[in-house]
Amino acid sequence: METLKKKTKLIIFILIILFTPFNIQTYKDGGTATYTALSYKFIVWHQLDDSPDGYKTGTEIHFLPNNFHNLDYYFK
Repeated sequence: METLKKKTKLIIFILIILFTPFNIQTYKDGGTATYTALSYKFIVWHQLDDSPDGYKTGTEIHFLPNNFHNLDYYFK
């Protein structure tokens, strides 16, 4: 029973490490924000561009191994 509690605590700790964002940045390109964890990158776009409304907006999520690129890599 004691080892089951230890394993459960270890699994919870590993999940927290994998899914808690450690790098949260807001860019001065109009307000784009990125949240990066070890297993994903979540991007909330609000970037100035040449579209009719003047901004690229939306959200994207990228999973491992494509989650450690620079923001320019994801801009299309």
